[in-house]
Amino acid sequence: MNSTKAIIVLLVLLAVRCSLLAAPCSLLAAPSLIVVVSFDQMRGDFAARFAPFYQSKKGGGFVRLQREGLDYKQCYYRHASNITGPGHASLLTGCYPAKTGIVGNDFCDGASLTCGYCVRDDSTTFSARNLKVPTLSDALRVRSPKSKTVSIALKDRAAILMSGHSANACLWFDAQSLMFETSAAYPKPTWLRSLNARVRDSIAACENRAWSAIIPESLNPAVDSVPEEGSYPTGGTTFPHVLPQRTHEKFAASFLISPFSMDVLFDAGMQAMDREKLGKDRYTDILCIGVSSTDYVGHVYGPDSREIQELYVHADMAMERLIHHLDKRIGRNKYLLVVTSDHGVAPIPELIKNQAVQQRAEIDAGRISRKHMKTFVDSVITSIIGPPTVGGSHIRQAFEPSIYLELSKLDETRKREVIGNVVEALRGYPGLGVVASSHELAATTKPSGIDDSTWKYVRMSYHEGRSGDIVYYPKRYWIIGGNVTTHGTPHDYDQWVPLMMLGGGVVPRQSEERVAPVDIAPTLGKILGIEMPGIDGRALELR
Repeated sequence: MNSTKAIIVLLVLLAVRCSLLAAPCSLLAAPSLIVVVSFDQMRGDFAARFAPFYQSKKGGGFVRLQREGLDYKQCYYRHASNITGPGHASLLTGCYPAKTGIVGNDFCDGASLTCGYCVRDDSTTFSARNLKVPTLSDALRVRSPKSKTVSIALKDRAAILMSGHSANACLWFDAQSLMFETSAAYPKPTWLRSLNARVRDSIAACENRAWSAIIPESLNPAVDSVPEEGSYPTGGTTFPHVLPQRTHEKFAASFLISPFSMDVLFDAGMQAMDREKLGKDRYTDILCIGVSSTDYVGHVYGPDSREIQELYVHADMAMERLIHHLDKRIGRNKYLLVVTSDHGVAPIPELIKNQAVQQRAEIDAGRISRKHMKTFVDSVITSIIGPPTVGGSHIRQAFEPSIYLELSKLDETRKREVIGNVVEALRGYPGLGVVASSHELAATTKPSGIDDSTWKYVRMSYHEGRSGDIVYYPKRYWIIGGNVTTHGTPHDYDQWVPLMMLGGGVVPRQSEERVAPVDIAPTLGKILGIEMPGIDGRALELR
């Protein structure tokens, strides 16, 4: 056993206890295949809200999930950093960033003294090395080595953080080559070449292809274009959106910001399922699918746009194809399908503010410039200790929601004093709602003006050694940066996501029980006879 595999096994054995007495009984009811689909940036109201627009006469994918499966209407993350990395890291670990160590898409690590991308390890390989806890897949494969895990996504961090350290295949889409790829951290599937051959054909068919609106105007969809939304990569704000030639510099962006990237992903996921023969023996397998098209479109057009409505019509059809494939290939009682998301999304601040004005009301909404805030922090520190001597800034790195300061020449007392002064100054900065120092977070000292729930969410996102000297989150209806809209806050619209389950003997019902995405891993673990002590989630009752 090489050192990497030994570390994985040790990590799993330390964090996960397999209930050997319960395993035989649990395995009798265990599904042959577990499929977890994460729609990036899918807020909890989307599936039902867009139902009138779905095209399928049979009810489509989301309607079938709601009608024939278990639909939790109140599923909320209980952490503050609702962004892609932390969200996907929680789904199959059952843990929040305080335990996973994935505090953002990027962060600085105090132990290695490095800063970088959440799934880039110190050997420049894409891997789950930065994930400090095992996933359910890791635990399952330690107990049942013949069980397989395949993960495929448009984003590398989605594929890697859902599957974990020991996937049989972990694939993500490369925007330069327009193919799926993997890294040296995972086995290279023998079928990857043939999968990419089909992907190339599908992408070739997208050249000059139009993404046209298909929702009938009689159903009163959203206005096709509003001043606050963005434009397609090749220009234009109204349908149809036409993809250029593959040689065009904006082809990849145009492809990803369209339903066609979602279609290619689902087709690839089903091909991977078939090639690996997932669910075809007595050992439970896991398939993870990370859908990022929804996030790409959401950032450009916002959650109330015609584009998002049209995209979810396509998503509904993609889910219908997947359910049909699972029903035919595996059988409804032999698979368990889980649909969720890594985070929700905020409304466009300018749009919601203008709507309020039209109704003779007022909403405090806006956006925060990263550049301006950085300048402000530098000016505060300069006023205390003088100008920076290295790099032109007192800020080492700024990765939301963290600010890492360069104060290495100060002793600990002086450093704490400077950080405290910056925190106090930022608490008066326009648009910021929560600002806390690492000292306050480490000591669990709740600053005045922050309610107990919000402080708990912020604490769940704090990992000592990886979170910054200062942690900050915007006020409600405020966002950070230049995207049309975004996410990443402790507010309910960013925390609210779907949680729907179908198959595997799940009793169809709609539930108003308050649950969380971290409950997915212990729930599936209970079915598989695997206990996951020390995690943040709890096992849900599916029957």
